[in-house]
Parts: sequence; structure tokens; C-alpha cells
Amino acid sequence: MKNYHYSYTTLLEAVTTIFSHQGLVIHLARSKALTWLLQGLLLMRQATLSAMGRGIALINEEKTLMSQLQRAHRLMKNDDFDAWELASALFGYATQNLKRVLIAADWTDDGEYKVLEASLVIEGRAIPLYCLAVHKDEYKGRQTTLELTLWYALMAMRREGQVLVVKADRGFAKFDWLGQCPRYPWMHLVVRLKANTILTWDATTAPLREWPLMKGERVEIEQALLGREQEVVSGVCLAHLGEEGSSTLYLACAGEDKELAIEEYSKRAWVEQQNRDLKNGFVWCYARLATAARIERLWVVLGLAFYISYCNESVQESEFAARLSRRYKDGRKDLSWLSLAKCAALAGKCEVELRPLAAQ
Repeated sequence: MKNYHYSYTTLLEAVTTIFSHQGLVIHLARSKALTWLLQGLLLMRQATLSAMGRGIALINEEKTLMSQLQRAHRLMKNDDFDAWELASALFGYATQNLKRVLIAADWTDDGEYKVLEASLVIEGRAIPLYCLAVHKDEYKGRQTTLELTLWYALMAMRREGQVLVVKADRGFAKFDWLGQCPRYPWMHLVVRLKANTILTWDATTAPLREWPLMKGERVEIEQALLGREQEVVSGVCLAHLGEEGSSTLYLACAGEDKELAIEEYSKRAWVEQQNRDLKNGFVWCYARLATAARIERLWVVLGLAFYISYCNESVQESEFAARLSRRYKDGRKDLSWLSLAKCAALAGKCEVELRPLAAQ
């Protein structure tokens, strides 16, 4: 008989493997509570504690919604359930084979809160990794501080020998440099620019839209100024990414990051799609938690759910994907790995093979 849900044993083994591989020791009761929540989330695909509790009650007849809801609230309120430690362990396991790691940093809305998220971009989607949340009433004047906090949190996650390439919008943390960080050479910054950004090259100053740079074209500049205020003096690679809605987008990065950064940042819609997956596929828009810290803890649970979905064995089966997908002349994929994982679960294919990322 097929199980149309991920088994508790499978998920507990996955959670234990990820955390123990990085030397993180979690109290057994918290580890079990996290596994139950993860199982309920993957079944119901709703990022609310009540939905996760109902999922657990549906799977296990010995459980009730109220008992699981109490367990979930205790876990989310537990200060020892540290979101950064869990995110760092997931990052370490997932990227252990990567020397250059691409991370997208972006702001999104969650009801009364603003959420600054960091995501691992991989094969058409972004895996939510870590976030910082702040109430909208407290957001004004704290944006730069929170962006700097995220920057240093990512630095602390980095493993020896890795280079982190952080992709963000222009003005992130009000940094006055691009590419390699002057103080920490293993941290690189890639920024997206709008067409009205002022570029000064030699004696010529003009908005980017007025420079003769065609879509898809890139040029390396030894020294340039970007912007009027907080100008960046740097050697940059400038690339025309094309249109997003009614805006023309450009990318600025260090020369050594250009191939990887341009290829990946041109797929920035992956991160936007991840936000849609959270708000629609996992009904994040109905998640209502009382504090920013609880949002950050739930975000890690979502990250684990995305990673478990990515590691579903059927997702990597070309035959399974071919049976469910349409064919496009331009080579586009009809279904992402997240959609394939959902289809696999509906078909009773819930086997998991944990594997670190081989590439991004």
C-alpha cells in the first residue's frame, strides 16, 4: 500500500543527517517536534501551525489537532530553537560541494511584517534559507541595519574555502563597493541596477539607458562611478539583462563573477517564483505569528520542506518528468522540481535521497 505522505522515519533521518553532519546537536524533543511539523507541512502544503497540526492528525490517528498545535506553538516560542543555527546547518550540508555559492537577498511582505530573505538559487527555484523579520511600524530607519545583519549572518554561515556571491538590489546595506568585499575577499556583491542609474565613465556621465549597450551585451570597465550619491568607485562588469515588466534592468558585478552572476541573475524570476510558491503553494499569506522571531523559525521549517522536496527521488527521474511535462521548442521546462515533488507525493512517491547541491 502506497503512502501519500512522507514517512516520519524518513523525515527524522533526513533532519538528523543534515544537522549532525554539521555538528549541530538538537534536543531530541525539539528534533521530533520539528519532524512532525515538517511532515504536516509537506502533506497540507500550508505554512500555518493549525494546518501542520491537522496534517499530523490525518497521518497519525493517535494524534489530535489540539495536541499538535500546542507542540507547534511551544517549538515556535522556544528561544533555544535558534533559526540561524538551523539555517547554517542546512546551508553547510546543501553547499558542502560548492566552492562558489550564489545567494539571493531580497525583501518581501508578510502581512504586518517585512521579511528580508536569503535564498539558495537552484534549478529554477530558490530554496528559502534564512530571514530577518521586522514589523512594518519598526521598519523605517532599520533597513540598512537589517541588511548589514543579514550580510554578517551569511558570512558566519560560510564554510572554509567558499566564496559567497550575494545578489541584491542597488543600495543594499548602503555598500559603496561592488564585487569583492575590501575587508573580506571571500564575500562578493552583485547588484541589479535600474535604467536611470547614473554611470560616469572617463569624462562622460549619463543614465544607463542612454549608453549604447544592447540587450545581452556586457562590457568590462576598469574604473567607473555609479550613482550621484554614495558613488561606487570600482572595476565593474556591466550587463544589459533585458526587460522586467516596464523596466530595463542592468547588472553590475566584479569581472571574475560575470559568467556565473549574469547567468544566474538573469533568472532572478526564480526567486520571485519562490515567493509565489511560499504565498500560494504553501499558503504563507495566511501565516500569522505574533513575533518576528517566530516568523524566522518557521522560515527555516519552510527551507527544510523545500530541500526535502528537491531531494525527492522522483524529481530526478527524467521519465517521471517527461510523463508530466509539455514540450517547448525553446527548451523551457514545463514543471519545476517543486511542482514535480508535489506531483510525486500525490502519486505516492515520497522516497527521499538526501544529496548536497552539485551545482547552481
